[in-house]
Amino acid sequence: MPYNRRPLNPLTPFVNQVVVESNAVNENFNILAQAFVSDNPETHKVKEADTVDGFHASLTPAPFTLVPLDTNGILDLSSTYIRSNVYTFRRIDLTNATSDYELQVGEEAIINFTDVRSVPLRIATGSNRLYEMYMYKSSSVSINSVILPNNTTYASSFSWVTITWYSDTSTPHYFAENNTNLFKLRTFSLSVVYAIIDTTSRIIQGFSGHKIAHITRYSVFTSAWYSNLADWTSLGTLDFSTTTTGYVLIRRLA
Repeated sequence: MPYNRRPLNPLTPFVNQVVVESNAVNENFNILAQAFVSDNPETHKVKEADTVDGFHASLTPAPFTLVPLDTNGILDLSSTYIRSNVYTFRRIDLTNATSDYELQVGEEAIINFTDVRSVPLRIATGSNRLYEMYMYKSSSVSINSVILPNNTTYASSFSWVTITWYSDTSTPHYFAENNTNLFKLRTFSLSVVYAIIDTTSRIIQGFSGHKIAHITRYSVFTSAWYSNLADWTSLGTLDFSTTTTGYVLIRRLA
């Protein structure tokens, strides 16, 4: 007997109406019960209700799986994801990494360092990659900050230029070098650095800031690796001229 949406017709009597229509009602209940797990409405679980267009839901991120929003309406994928009121993105802690990790687009790495002179970034890279980097160091002594791509140097393969402004003078200072052997950031007492790293053009450019007492310094810089004799496969090592403490955030943009 098929499902009948309106099995009862009290205004149209016929022979054996009660029996016929009661059987139709029973069949409707039977058909509806089959929509539930174990054909039992008391389970409160509808068959296939855990899929949308064939995709299952889960609290654990996995391929072809739907992850629900939390009670705040945020996609909270795991404790390794950074949360905001509108989105999350994954942060990887590479502080103690022993091998290179390939960041995916949107992923961010954090590397903390304490009383060290060099910091391996432990990030695998290649051509057509774009990163943004923020570096903070607590030391106020004069420190040269450089990046060694592939964790090494390449003789006479880089150029570098920067202009620095000082709050205690109106005269900016210009510095430039050709034929260096690594990427140079602004080479004076850096407290913070923000830079864009482009592995296609092989250029690192950005700005830096520093303060001592009431005096502040602001620099813009560009450093280019103009030799193409070696592939850029590891983002490299951040190196200072003396020991310092701080952290680096690196996010892959493309």
